[in-house]
Amino acid sequence: MRKLTLGAALSGALAIAALLAPGAQAADVAGNVDVGQFRITGGGGAGNAVVLGTTESRKITVKLTASDDSGITVADFTLYHGAGLAKADAVLKSSEKAPTCVADGTSSVCTRHYTIDPRRDLDNSLAGIWKVAVDVHAKDGDYVRTDGYTTFFMQRYSKLTANAAPEPVTKGSPITVTGKLTRANWDTHDYRGYANQRGYLEFRRPSTSYYESLGYTTSNTSGALSAKVTATSDRYWRYEFRGTMTTRAVKATGDFVDVR
Repeated sequence: MRKLTLGAALSGALAIAALLAPGAQAADVAGNVDVGQFRITGGGGAGNAVVLGTTESRKITVKLTASDDSGITVADFTLYHGAGLAKADAVLKSSEKAPTCVADGTSSVCTRHYTIDPRRDLDNSLAGIWKVAVDVHAKDGDYVRTDGYTTFFMQRYSKLTANAAPEPVTKGSPITVTGKLTRANWDTHDYRGYANQRGYLEFRRPSTSYYESLGYTTSNTSGALSAKVTATSDRYWRYEFRGTMTTRAVKATGDFVDVR
């Protein structure tokens, strides 16, 4: 039986915030071009995160906003994995040779589309932080070029189960809540257990719509989770995995236990 550790730990969001901020690498700049919002839609994850399973491809739309007092001629961008664009070990290929830019005064929104196939484009080593290189030019000759304008996550799809037993149960008796955390394996194209990860044990009273956390237990080598609690009243039980840079966050479906 794995120990349930009381008290919620901080998520990784604060620790990795600096990695996701624009301007992570030095830029080649001339003039006063302003590179603004970078946005991915259709990624299936939180924010700009792109999440893929084992077989199905995903279509994403990427937009970059840029402005200059003379107007923008083009705002191109490249999505890649590696230390720098020149040494990239993977680069996403768009269905368009160049972005489509729509001007609104001195600003332009430039768009490209991508189709990502996990069987063709990805392996496990490519999960995690990806970088965005930009090459923006203004009508008056101003420009910005950088390999590290911003970053985003390319994440492996995850699954999580929960089962609370016995049910029904006598008040004051122990309940064992088991579960399993698995994630997409881009090398073998199936799902494998995710070891040494925190599964937060949560409960919901039938009269409420929200879950409360009791603490966490850690998945074993096969991704299995297990914790014991005492039956006090009717409750739904589940596990929550809060995600990592390589793997999406997921919540199991709650399992109801009737306490008599």
